[in-house]
Amino acid sequence: MRKGIIIYSKTGNTRSVANRLNDLLDCDFFEVTAASDNPSLKDVELVEAPHVDVYNHLVFASPVHGFSLSQVMFTYLNQLPDLTDKTIDLFITHHFPFAWMGGNRTLKQMKRIIEKKKGTIRYMTSVNWSSKHRESVILNMVEKYSK
Repeated sequence: MRKGIIIYSKTGNTRSVANRLNDLLDCDFFEVTAASDNPSLKDVELVEAPHVDVYNHLVFASPVHGFSLSQVMFTYLNQLPDLTDKTIDLFITHHFPFAWMGGNRTLKQMKRIIEKKKGTIRYMTSVNWSSKHRESVILNMVEKYSK
């Protein structure tokens, strides 16, 4: 089974979690990049948009921007081809004190896009960067996703 991690990270928090997961998975690792990191742009021009056709299992990760999925990851996920026969794990990072302040919504947005493209969601995790439980959430996620 060929695995890949594809992330968008503005501040490095999402990247740091993805790196920890990649240490265990030792798989292909890509970052989606855009011409501008301005979170208020609706028309995002992707500079790096990794192809996913060779992967059976993917992990997509993004920060929350403005209580929603970052526009960069939103644009990337929407331009993906059919994801039939691909198993997908999702995680997001955010600073809000409660998941209902954007974390849950962002995961649901990602899930809707993936399911519309016929991908199979396995796990979803919200990592609250300001939580005192952040480290245990990350450790649990990394352990679960690496199986």
